[in-house]
Amino acid sequence: MLALGSFSAGAVLALHHPLWPMVVLVVYWLWCVTAAWRPGIWLLVLPACLPFLNFSAWTGWLVFDEFDILLLGALAGGYGRLACSGRSATGTRMPAVFWWLMALLAGTALLALYRGFVDAGGFSFDWFAGYADALNSLRVFKSLGFALIFIPLLQHELAHARALANQRLATGIVAGLAVVTLAVVWERAAFPGLTDFSTNYRTAALFWEMHVGGAAIDAYLVLTTPFVVWALASARRPIVWAGAAALALLTGYACLTTFSRGVYLAVAVSLVLLGLLLWSQKSDFNLREFLGRVWRRHAPEGWRAKAGLMLVLALLAEAAVVGGGSFMAERLTSTDRDMDSRLAHWQHGLDLLDGPADWMLGKGLGRLPANYAAHVPQGEFSGDVKLRDEQKPGGAANGFVTVRGPATMKVLGAQYALTQRVSRVSKGPHRVALEVRVRNQTDVYLELCERHLLYDGSCQRAFVRVFPGRTAWQALTLPLGGPVLAGGAWYAPRLGMFSLSVGNAGGVADFDNIRLIGPHGKTLLENGEFSRGLAHWFPAAQAYFVPWHIDNLLLEVLIERGLAGLLLLAALMAYALWNLMVGRARSLPLSAYLAASLCGALWVGLVSSFMDAPRVAFLFYLLTLYSIQTAQKVE
Repeated sequence: MLALGSFSAGAVLALHHPLWPMVVLVVYWLWCVTAAWRPGIWLLVLPACLPFLNFSAWTGWLVFDEFDILLLGALAGGYGRLACSGRSATGTRMPAVFWWLMALLAGTALLALYRGFVDAGGFSFDWFAGYADALNSLRVFKSLGFALIFIPLLQHELAHARALANQRLATGIVAGLAVVTLAVVWERAAFPGLTDFSTNYRTAALFWEMHVGGAAIDAYLVLTTPFVVWALASARRPIVWAGAAALALLTGYACLTTFSRGVYLAVAVSLVLLGLLLWSQKSDFNLREFLGRVWRRHAPEGWRAKAGLMLVLALLAEAAVVGGGSFMAERLTSTDRDMDSRLAHWQHGLDLLDGPADWMLGKGLGRLPANYAAHVPQGEFSGDVKLRDEQKPGGAANGFVTVRGPATMKVLGAQYALTQRVSRVSKGPHRVALEVRVRNQTDVYLELCERHLLYDGSCQRAFVRVFPGRTAWQALTLPLGGPVLAGGAWYAPRLGMFSLSVGNAGGVADFDNIRLIGPHGKTLLENGEFSRGLAHWFPAAQAYFVPWHIDNLLLEVLIERGLAGLLLLAALMAYALWNLMVGRARSLPLSAYLAASLCGALWVGLVSSFMDAPRVAFLFYLLTLYSIQTAQKVE
């Protein structure tokens, strides 16, 4: 059933791909066959393809992506092989506490998914749904959902070829990290320059989820950096070691160009921890036995002494939270000017929890952005894009798009746009022809820029103030003014991006039949009449990202999943880290790298939230579940 269900879901996604449905379907079928023919290959392919297998900036999809199709193909092939061979997927004996924890995680996640649908006004399907829609709950849910479904396949691989599984997983992570670092080098070479560290430019690489800000690349780099050390340590030939050394340099460069203090500290913490764990493995130091000897020697006798010890520990913990928190705030305030706003931001997020049900179960998965924008003063979205349709006089449906500016804050005008990649930018003047409909005065901004994702290079622009006309739809043609778009160097070409936004507070405009016309009269945009939905179109924010992220992993989980979800996540992480650092897996070759990876992710989670980046969240969950299962006994 799992094989058939996964295959069917993947085929449906492939057939509805906005750009290349038949090509994606054929590739998907081949991948399913490969995953069935070569069991366990998914452990290499998934982390290797994770950084680049998302084309949202071209497809217009936000809820679904190509990586989902890859995951479904791996599930279909893996479970299909097991079904055809008649074997059980279970290969390692997991304790009952593991299955109880997984059941509770799945149950609370499904409940949070349901609460998300309810909070959004009920389930509503839309291939091009956005962050305020019900399907955003599914977008956030799928990372944990996929990871849980992979558990039996993971058990099977660890039982039958543990060493090979370790090799595949680590190699796939290293390959994926290499892709990200090369993308970072290309992005910086194309835009600010490889050695320009003064320009306000944070790299995004291929994490298109960052079109509304966020820390996807931050969390990914922290999760994967320890495996560069694995690549260096496991290299057996000089040429392989040289490649790993080059990757180490590129990874350092990528981390530095995030300009994130959270990344700097998290990477440092994870590497120091990695060094300590590798030393303990080499010296055969057993932390569990050491702590046991200390406890037996100094253990308090009698209930009063033990209760007193617990009270002392509780008081020390309280002092650490209060004193350490204020000290951290003071330290960060001296280096980070926005600490006060960050603390206020966190408080606004907590204020969204209204009543015991919200505190215990959360607002619902994926509901933080919509609730923050709706209820926090000056926390509104900077704009919105919505696909719509209406009936023409002849009865045919006509698709168009509605673009909104900020509701009340003029300063946020034109910071949220409907965009499209332009691959054939010509050197010369451009003009835009479109049809627009407004009910009130609306300021419309049109731009053609050299832009990767968040930051503009050279731009050609136009502005028009549109008033309600005699006819509902008004046809306009506007020349774009500005410098010639050179396109960048041949080795680092700059991507072109057309964008359309509304600049005045409360402004709303409908657009249809949009054309970008080059110097030679050639139309440079696709699907300007929106007959294929939002295919080729992609909403993107600039400069202002406040309502989309709470910038703290613990608060993100608390607000959307409640105390129940937060405690279960804490239990999951404690289980994994205990197994890696103290438990049965502590002496295994990959344990130190996994522990450093997860601890680094938790550290960066103190100032970032990444559960809203499904690809990165999936890697986080996969490594966590792998860490728990890696040393279990074979049945």
